[in-house]
Amino acid sequence: MNQKDYEEQLKMAGEFHGEICGGIAIGTKLAMYGLELMGMELNMRHKNLIVILEIDRCMADAVQAVTKCSMGKRSLKQAYYGKFAATFYNMDTGEALRIIDADANRKDKKKETRDEMIERFKITPPEELFDVQKVKVELTEAQMPGKPHTTEICSICGDKVTDGRHLMVDGKPACKPCVEGAYYEVIDE
Repeated sequence: MNQKDYEEQLKMAGEFHGEICGGIAIGTKLAMYGLELMGMELNMRHKNLIVILEIDRCMADAVQAVTKCSMGKRSLKQAYYGKFAATFYNMDTGEALRIIDADANRKDKKKETRDEMIERFKITPPEELFDVQKVKVELTEAQMPGKPHTTEICSICGDKVTDGRHLMVDGKPACKPCVEGAYYEVIDE
C-alpha cells in the first residue's frame, strides 16, 4: 500500500463523506488493507465482495467509498455492534477476513490533533494499525446480492416485505414493525 494511493482514496472518501476526519482516515486505510488482503484492486467494483460493517460512524462512509460496496447493491451489510471493525467476504471462495481497528482499542492513547492523527495514519503500516482475524461467514440466500429472493405482504399493514424479513403470526406473514414495534409512529392528521 503506497502513500499516493492512500492520499487518492482518502480524498475520494472525504468528498463522499463531506470532510476528512479521523474516522475517514482510518476507514480509508482499513478498506484499502482489506482489499489488498483479499487480492482485490482499488477503484473497481468487485461483484464477489461483501463487506459487513460493525459500526455506523464516519469509518463506514470511507469503507463504502473505497470498496464500492453499497447497501443498495446488497454488498454492504450493517451489523450494529459499535465496533471499529469490518469483515471482507469473498462470495466465490468463501474466504472472510475481519479487520479490527487496533488503534481505536489502544489503552495508551496520546493526545493528538486531527491533522496529527491523519498524518500518523498515512505513514503507519496497516499491520501496525489493524488486527486481522480469519473468520467464517454464513449468509442465507436471502442475504445475497441480487433481486429480492422472496416477497410477502404483511397481513396487518399491507406493506410488501422482501428477503425473508417477515415474521409468521398465526400462520400469516407480518412485518417486524407491526409485530415488534417500529422506530416510527404513524400520526393521523
